[in-house]
Amino acid sequence: MTIRSYTAPDGRTWDFRLRPEVRQEEADTHVTLLVESLGSVRVISCLRSEWEASAPDLAGLLARAVPVGGSRGIGAESDPSEGR
Repeated sequence: MTIRSYTAPDGRTWDFRLRPEVRQEEADTHVTLLVESLGSVRVISCLRSEWEASAPDLAGLLARAVPVGGSRGIGAESDPSEGR
């Protein structure tokens, strides 16, 4: 399993790894990623080509990720780095 790490400007390290489940109709074109840092878990579905690129835009993927179990803006956990 490929794990990629990204250190955000606030110093937090985020680990990206493939989530085993993906919508069956999107399995050929998309992947679902779990993004984890210090007890925070986010999820994102992206094009397979974005993830499999030699240098994926991890900052961009993190910016599009939503908390697990939530949807963008609804029930989202607060991010302590926001508002600084």
